Amino acid sequence: MKLLAIVQSSEKTGNTMQIAEAMAEVAPLTIAELKDATKYNLEQFDAVGFASGINAGKHEPELLKYVEGFEKTPKNSFVFSTSATGNYKKYNQKLIGLLKSKGSNVLGSFGCKALCTFFIFGLFGGINKGHPNRDDFDAAQQFIKDIEAQIEKLKNN
Repeated sequence: MKLLAIVQSSEKTGNTMQIAEAMAEVAPLTIAELKDATKYNLEQFDAVGFASGINAGKHEPELLKYVEGFEKTPKNSFVFSTSATGNYKKYNQKLIGLLKSKGSNVLGSFGCKALCTFFIFGLFGGINKGHPNRDDFDAAQQFIKDIEAQIEKLKNN
């Protein structure tokens, strides 16, 4: 099984990259920063994940623009994010919808709270200090294992 995660992560906090790295500890997951994504043939992977921190209620504009530009969309995909609120079910919807509109089978969505130093929060050292934490990493690892199980099920049907 081959999985790829294309990640747009803040250099300041690195929250989303930490989640991707936790997933890679338990799954055959290659991690690519968005700026390097064009080096990969997405069709060679069983599933491709797309991730960034949430900014103003949605994934980073560069990641959305990248997906909008697809000529060939990965057959299977998944979405994850980090945010100040952890409300990923709401925040991930735009990217999920975009992937589905391009013909990708979205296998799942994950998100968690993360350190946020945006604007006024930065003056006080940020909110959600200590996130992502071990519980967040464990949940991310369970999520990627569930993605693997779904892929196996699809292969066997």
